[in-house]
Amino acid sequence: MKVDEQLFTRLIDENKDKLFRMCCYYVADEESRKDLYQEALINIWKGFKTYRGEASYLTWMLRITVNAALKFISKERSYQKKGKQFANEQRLEVEDHDLQMEYVHLLQKAINQLPLVDMIIISLFLEETSSKEIAKITGLTDSNVRVRVHRAKAQLKKLIEGGEL
Repeated sequence: MKVDEQLFTRLIDENKDKLFRMCCYYVADEESRKDLYQEALINIWKGFKTYRGEASYLTWMLRITVNAALKFISKERSYQKKGKQFANEQRLEVEDHDLQMEYVHLLQKAINQLPLVDMIIISLFLEETSSKEIAKITGLTDSNVRVRVHRAKAQLKKLIEGGEL
């Protein structure tokens, strides 16, 4: 089966920001994010000709990106160092771009503290993926996804407010 390069290019162009942000949830430094994103794109390209249409293209690409991230972090997880500065930093007013980016980084660190399945679920939730689509990606039930989102949010709040990063 021949790969439709125009369709592939259009789908990547339309979803590149969302796919890259998914990579950002799993790795902290910019070079690793780029490496993971590239790996995800390669895997999407390799699997594109075997796409069966059982899910939307976006759901399918997110699933591939999550799988690439899981492989990547299983090899790279040891790099993570947790800072104790969060308790003080979270009380600052978020007005400028640099500070906003610092908060995004702190949220990513908190997400990295979650159990793996919850990390996947909350990262998809932050990308405004419906619980139904998250269920398809993870293989969980829709109700289980909603419960896990609720619990993950509570855990993130505890991590952030408690300065446990």
